[in-house]
Amino acid sequence: MLFKCVIVLAMLAIGVSAHADDSNVRIAREIYDFSFNFSLGSVGLGGVFPVGSGANSLETGVTLLSFGVEHNRTGLGLSFSPLNVLHWSHWDDSDEGHLSLANLHLYWNVLSRELFLGPFVSASYLFVGQDRAYWNRYVLTAGLQGGIRMETERWNLPLLLVETGFRLIDGRGNFFVGTKIDLLPILLFRLGLWFASADDV
Repeated sequence: MLFKCVIVLAMLAIGVSAHADDSNVRIAREIYDFSFNFSLGSVGLGGVFPVGSGANSLETGVTLLSFGVEHNRTGLGLSFSPLNVLHWSHWDDSDEGHLSLANLHLYWNVLSRELFLGPFVSASYLFVGQDRAYWNRYVLTAGLQGGIRMETERWNLPLLLVETGFRLIDGRGNFFVGTKIDLLPILLFRLGLWFASADDV
């Protein structure tokens, strides 16, 4: 009888331990469940509307290479780009443009991996141009973004992004709205046209 009790208790202990191990594995997978963001780059177009005095501006931008991570369970993510060219064409016929070497983008995605929507904060710094560095120049943006992207098991590839919010440019407040298109579909479209023209020859 004692031997049977020992066997039963041992089996219960093994079952509880196995269940605890399964729970720990599941929790660990949820905690460390990340996907990676990657983009060859993007082209962007937007409008910058100053708070108070100042000229409205048309903003164009080109970003080359962007990479980051996203936590799949919470939707929190970040991306970094080492190369971002921003150009502002002001409505008073003046214009300016600079290259930023440090660009960080933090966001919270509340939808799915394919369709994303949520708040974001971005910062651009280390601007250079005309053989000098502009140490006092910075661009901070906070607002709402949404868009679509391709996704695989571990990779997110953005296709289209629309964003709006409030932007500080060297301490000056501006309202901002803009859109970005990833370079990948543009390159694929150009390749499709090239192959189509090659077949016609």
